[in-house]
Parts: sequence; C-alpha cells; structure tokens
Amino acid sequence: MHKANDGGKVDAVDPASAAAPPGGDHHASPVAARFDLWAPDYDSSVLQEAFYTRLHHHTLLLASHANPAPARVLDLGCGTGRLLRAAAARFPRADLIGVDISAGMLHRAARTTVAGPGRPVYLQADAAHLPVADAAVDLTICTASSHHWPDPEPPLAQLRRVTADDGYLILAHLPGIADWDLNAAGSGRTNPRTGTSRLTALLGAAGFRITKAALYAECPVMPTTVVLCARPDTAPRPRGVIRLLRSGAIGDGQRGRT
Repeated sequence: MHKANDGGKVDAVDPASAAAPPGGDHHASPVAARFDLWAPDYDSSVLQEAFYTRLHHHTLLLASHANPAPARVLDLGCGTGRLLRAAAARFPRADLIGVDISAGMLHRAARTTVAGPGRPVYLQADAAHLPVADAAVDLTICTASSHHWPDPEPPLAQLRRVTADDGYLILAHLPGIADWDLNAAGSGRTNPRTGTSRLTALLGAAGFRITKAALYAECPVMPTTVVLCARPDTAPRPRGVIRLLRSGAIGDGQRGRT
C-alpha cells in the first residue's frame, strides 16, 4: 500500500492522499490553467507520436541503462501519463508516481490508465513543492517540462531532495525557451559541450552531477532536446569524460546509443 508519513509527505508509494507542503498554490498557476484548457485534446495532438512518444522512448532507454530495476519511479510533469504507461511495461515491478500541476491533465491520466497492479498513482502538486519524502525515489524523470518552470532552482532542489543518494535523475530539457535559459544577449543557443548554458550549472548547484548526456533531434518542428542523466553528488564518481553528441550519448568514458 501507499502511505504518507506524519509530515504529509510520501514515505511509501502512494502520494494520492498526501497533502502538499505549504506554498504550492497550483490553483492560481497560469501554467496549470493553460494545461487544463489543453487537456481534453492533448493526446490527439500530432506531436504526441511525432515528438513526445519518441522522446519518452529515448528517455526510458537511458533510464533503464542507469537503473534496470528501480523500486520507485517518479515522473514530474507527467501530463496525461503517457510516459508512465510506457514505464509500467519497462519496469513492471516498480511503483510509479506521476506529479503534475494540472488537474485536467491528471484527470485524463486517470481515465486512460488501466486499473490493476502496476497502475501509477497521480498527484497534483507544484514542482517546487513535492509532497514526497526525502530520498524516497530511486529514479526521477522529467521530460519536456522544465521550460515551464518560472524559476528552476526550487524544482531542482525538490528533485534532489526526493532522489535517493544512489538514485538517478533523467531530465529531458528544451533549451532556450524559458526566460531563465536565455543568455545575456537573449539567445537560446545550446552550448556544444553542455547542451544548455544554464541548466548544467543549476543541476550542479542543486547537488546533481551529470553522468550521461544526449541530444535528441528527430522531430523537425520541435527544438533539439537535451537529455541528461544525473546522479546526486554523493554517489560514486565514474572515471572518464562526459561529452555531448547529437542523437547519442557518451558517458563514463564509453560510447553508447539512445
């Protein structure tokens, strides 16, 4: 069963009845309102198959290389639950948690998720106020959602807090869209070594260390997406140099493919 600890944060695997920590007023969020409006037709968008489904595949492939058998997976910005439904097939023994700020998206997720063992649980919460216990998740995922954060530091701090010290974060980011991701000249050009000029520094400040990186660029109508695998900085350090390649990943000094 899923349960919450005395502080209202998830210490097992069911955040559905846990109260969000104070400060996360998702009801007043313009992002939540926008996605509530998009929710009824969101899954019928041509971008689902052309971009998101393929990005989810690459993200989960990188995640499974990092941790083939996670006990608990959290998808931040889960939307209608498409990635978690794919994760259920890839990680059949994992407890799956979806968090999103939009009630409309979560309603669609609940309606399209088949009941039974392995069914994800969904929670409405702001990314800056996750009602999940410290170090409770060994695989945290966030795909094509971070550019919606008005301030990236609180969500990244929350992701670090809930990720176990031996866990992993897989973050797929669309660079150059958010105001915080633009350089002083207003350009969103990606850095050829780190993928995005600010995100890697922000991850380091939050307590993460990037171990693998890839550029996903298979959809011509969407920006090149930076897919990063990071570990808490308390985890053992691998040897080798991390380099970023288009549509591929280099990590721990060895070449791999996404």
